[in-house]
Amino acid sequence: MKIEINRDDLVYAVSAVERAVSAKNTIPALGGVLISAKDDRISFRATDLELAMECVVPGRVLESGEVVTLGRRFSAIVRLLPAGDVTISGDALHLELEYAGGHQALPCLPAEEFPLLPQAEGEIQGSIPVKEFRRLVRETGIAAASDEVRPIFSGILTELAPGEITMVATDTHRLTCGKGAWQGTGKGTLLIPNRTMQEVARLAVNEDDNIIITGGRSQVFFSFANLTFTSRLIMGQFPNYRDVIPAEDSFPIRLFVDRAQLTQALERASLVSRETGRGRGSVVRFDVGENELVLSAEVPDEGTIRENVACSGGGGMLTVNFNARYLLDMLKAVEEDTVEMRLSGPASPSVLLPDMSKDEEAGGSYLYLLLPVRVSR
Repeated sequence: MKIEINRDDLVYAVSAVERAVSAKNTIPALGGVLISAKDDRISFRATDLELAMECVVPGRVLESGEVVTLGRRFSAIVRLLPAGDVTISGDALHLELEYAGGHQALPCLPAEEFPLLPQAEGEIQGSIPVKEFRRLVRETGIAAASDEVRPIFSGILTELAPGEITMVATDTHRLTCGKGAWQGTGKGTLLIPNRTMQEVARLAVNEDDNIIITGGRSQVFFSFANLTFTSRLIMGQFPNYRDVIPAEDSFPIRLFVDRAQLTQALERASLVSRETGRGRGSVVRFDVGENELVLSAEVPDEGTIRENVACSGGGGMLTVNFNARYLLDMLKAVEEDTVEMRLSGPASPSVLLPDMSKDEEAGGSYLYLLLPVRVSR
């Protein structure tokens, strides 16, 4: 194999796929990046068997072929190359790079051990605007569990139906649900790893583009621009989230709060509030009244804080404690200026909603359900 490629295109391609390079190296080739050159098509691929990524970039194919080189090391090398064209040639044993004023070589891995990437196929297929996809992933992914102890909670449940897409995530302490529009055929539910969704959202930067989603029984495929993703679905029964979300008329207290002011107050309160345990955040007390919201926190020998946050609405008096980090996650994920808080009791689930009443272009909906923290006195 021998190709000529611009250094910037090379860096872009390798940076895009290296997140899928396996760190476990149970199969040596999975620790590498497959470079394939054929018919003026240059592609870079990586996979850890859970997630596979391919990026196609322009360049000149001087000799067709494919090689697998050390993924992490290759990525580090290409980032430090000078501007200009790079000539890459290789065989089963070595890969060589020639560039302005220099030459480097590094070993190759067995290309025959690199798995073939499956073809995109499935009963569900359609497209969603990049901007809408990124919004949904940003707003719902915050509630996906970060550990793999219970895999079903580490994914984003994605329901696809004619004209509508719904994404749901929960770590059992909170739940997010976002809806948007999409165009496609087929109907079904896919439990997609949050890691996959975050990678797609990270690389889909052109908001004028569309993401094509194809869903099968065990895999899901994403494609846009010059990138293709393949991911295994999470197998298991996701909780019936509809039964968890309280009815709209079950919240006697409703407040409308400025998002920026509440965010700043919570960040200050977090500095002197008690940890909830295992580093998952700190506890902040909310005292609610008519057109009144007071945040407070107190830790002996460390300090106290009490702040009034401007709000409108009411419905009763209530004292409730929340995990400050969980609240901040939601407030930083949405973009609307005002947030509606629906409260019912010190031990009952609360719901936060971005106030989209002034957004004439809003085409979806979103809610954030959060369990209060029980505080022992």
